[in-house]
Amino acid sequence: MGLEFAILGPPRAWHDGHERALGRPQQRALLCALLLAPGELVPTQRLIAALWGEEEEDWPKDPVGQIGTHAHRLRRALDAPDALLGSSGGYRLAVPREAVDVFWYEDEAARAAALLSGDPEEARELAVRALGRWTGDPLDGVPGPLARRTRDRLADSRHAAAMTRFAAELALGRHAEVLPALRDLAAAHPEDEEAHRLCLLALSRCGHRAEALALFSALRERLDRRLGLDPGGAVTELAERIRRDDPSLASAAAVPPRRPPRPCQLPPDIPDLVGRGAQVREAERLLRAGADRSPVVALSGPYGTGTSTLAVHLAHRVRDAFPDGQLYARGDAAGDVREVMAGFLRSLGVRPPEDAGAGTLAAHYRAALAGRRVLVLLDGTPEPAALLPGVAGCAALVAGTGGELGAEVARLRVGPLDPDDAYELLARIAGPDRIHRESGAARELAALCGHLPARLRSAAARLAARPQWSVADLVGRLSA
Repeated sequence: MGLEFAILGPPRAWHDGHERALGRPQQRALLCALLLAPGELVPTQRLIAALWGEEEEDWPKDPVGQIGTHAHRLRRALDAPDALLGSSGGYRLAVPREAVDVFWYEDEAARAAALLSGDPEEARELAVRALGRWTGDPLDGVPGPLARRTRDRLADSRHAAAMTRFAAELALGRHAEVLPALRDLAAAHPEDEEAHRLCLLALSRCGHRAEALALFSALRERLDRRLGLDPGGAVTELAERIRRDDPSLASAAAVPPRRPPRPCQLPPDIPDLVGRGAQVREAERLLRAGADRSPVVALSGPYGTGTSTLAVHLAHRVRDAFPDGQLYARGDAAGDVREVMAGFLRSLGVRPPEDAGAGTLAAHYRAALAGRRVLVLLDGTPEPAALLPGVAGCAALVAGTGGELGAEVARLRVGPLDPDDAYELLARIAGPDRIHRESGAARELAALCGHLPARLRSAAARLAARPQWSVADLVGRLSA
């Protein structure tokens, strides 16, 4: 059985089925900081900030020594000396994320939200299971800034999971069963429009039309008084339909639950792509064959061969096969892998956990992709393997990487254009009449460019910008 931990309530730990006493509050705070990044080395400075904050005046005397003392006592408390490992840089709790209840909860909650619009029965079961993992206030009794932030984040997450559960219940026609809980939810969150929307719908279906309209009026007055705002379109539209006594509201599908975002981050397609027919056909075949797999296609070639351009073109060709969105990251603008994953999570409608390590973010990323068909385009990003979806139905297109991607990757080599395609590219950019008048010089120009698309585009753009030059003029300049 090994080590198991619960932090969705007062922190608890078990070793081979036997519960262990976790000791003083600061020891529990250190344990929780490590549990939120299981298996990862957490720098000592980050642990100090987790327990006492960023300001040195709030730190105890010798915080590094105190962290070491707490770690030593935790090893003894857990009776697992090889599980908590220390180094000059920090500490690592060598347990899988599956050993910590919060990650089971977050994975199930994310899957429930993703399935809500397509399979409300499964979404309901997952949401109920996720909410059932709570045993009290998370990290109850644990001091420190990280614990406070985590409690706030998990409270928001618990509310969102409850909303998923109630939306699924309503989609299944169980309005009478959930109405009392939705009344309580709306009262506990007086400015939450989605909670009010669900309560309005349940009230309407239970025949309490007047109460529903009164609830909406109270929400509108509260938002206007406190924030100077009107309620959003979804709850306002529902209230208007209730006011009109719209008969379609009786249907379980009358007000569909909110769909998760469908990001579309692809750069514009290139209109003048030529050649590459074999690579395009093969890559498109591989990417479209992923309904029950997670295909990865990697394009590689020398600088100037146009792997980035080809990847963008391919992504546009197959985007219809990925209706739930397309994600994009480029190496020179992406940042490190954690920043990229956090950005992807936000684009997918999931709030990334604060202070989470790469492993935790990756688990949230894959949970957010579960049940969806999303294409991920990576262009020269660092650590591309960490950003692959790894979820059936999703696919990745990777350009310009020499990094390790695993054995199940289809690698397509991209080289220079053949001479006829290089000539055609010059004609498309500089103008066909001009190129055809000096076809010999144009072919010589293409050869000088090594038949590489990047160089050909640059040369053709120079010609297009200088109508007084002949093609032979540019050949002479480049030759010189």
